[in-house]
Amino acid sequence: MKLAIVHQLPLEIYPPATNALTLFAGQEGLEIQVWSSDNHKGLARFEADGIPVIRHDYPGFKCGSLQRLWGFLRWHWRVARDLHDWQPDVVLSIEPHSALAPWIHRRLLRGKSRIMVHHHEYYSPADFKRSGNRTVRICRTVEESCLYREAEWVSQTNQDRLDLMAHDLPFLKPSQLGLWPNYPPESWLRRAEGAAERRQDHIGLRIICVGSLSFEDTYVREIVTWSAAHGREIQLHLCGYNVHQDVWEWLRKLAAPNVSFDPNGCPYAELPDLLTRFDVALVLYKGNTANFVHNIPNKVIEALACGLEVWYPQEMTTLTRFRDEHPELPLRALAYKDLPDKIPTTCIKRPVSGFSAESASAALLSSILHS
Repeated sequence: MKLAIVHQLPLEIYPPATNALTLFAGQEGLEIQVWSSDNHKGLARFEADGIPVIRHDYPGFKCGSLQRLWGFLRWHWRVARDLHDWQPDVVLSIEPHSALAPWIHRRLLRGKSRIMVHHHEYYSPADFKRSGNRTVRICRTVEESCLYREAEWVSQTNQDRLDLMAHDLPFLKPSQLGLWPNYPPESWLRRAEGAAERRQDHIGLRIICVGSLSFEDTYVREIVTWSAAHGREIQLHLCGYNVHQDVWEWLRKLAAPNVSFDPNGCPYAELPDLLTRFDVALVLYKGNTANFVHNIPNKVIEALACGLEVWYPQEMTTLTRFRDEHPELPLRALAYKDLPDKIPTTCIKRPVSGFSAESASAALLSSILHS
């Protein structure tokens, strides 16, 4: 069986996709090809044995509007022609940004492939109307008029987001809907074994935040200011490749001795080795969009798998519901706008099992192979 995955946004930015591809690579009888674009974040290119990743040129954000539109159309046409030549049995379109190529393949080139759709993020109707989203609106139009209606599988990362998608698209049938959560590989648990004992040999609380940071969308200013005020009682480390430059500049000027940072981020494969050196992982989204409010970030499950406690903003209601469903998990909601003077008490945690990429992708893989 031939599976084509169309992932216009750079694969390397989305660990759930690369985790699944690594797993699918070992599936007997499944031949996979992926279409994506180059990342410009300095991340190492994703590679998996036996899975070609075709990367056609795609225009960057610094291009003029006409050049960007032309590059957008060219990328999707070239991918559609590739699909036509390869004739896959299944096309999995990931994120609305990818939808035009499968639509061209199906509608203009008369492709007969089965269609599946997945979104890593939740996009509200208002998101598509924002300035600068013209090409995404084009994709959304064909996704809604064709792909959703003919898809065998339409998935989101958690139930709340799936419910929102179903509300926005009332023509979707319950039989089409599925979940593909953002979980790390089972191998992370094995790598985290023994880390709890190692973390006992230090003084103070070690806190880490890995991921996107900006003053507009995250509480980075609040947590750094709070940590700096506690001096040697806390060691805070921040790293990420998708961080606004003014955040790094502010951190350099602040020069707090107990706050370290790494603008180069950390390769995904090396994250377990980094995370297991800390006690607490932070999620800092302000909850100023529905996507943030209804999010169970992959960084949460990754931290739990490495034996860390996770602090997250109380605005993230879906994460609170997840915590209530799993009261045994070390998840703590905080009011980042009004952090307590006293440092919250934490204890050494064991790596959390039961949330793996293997289990998360099982329903999708079954649908691909058996529909």
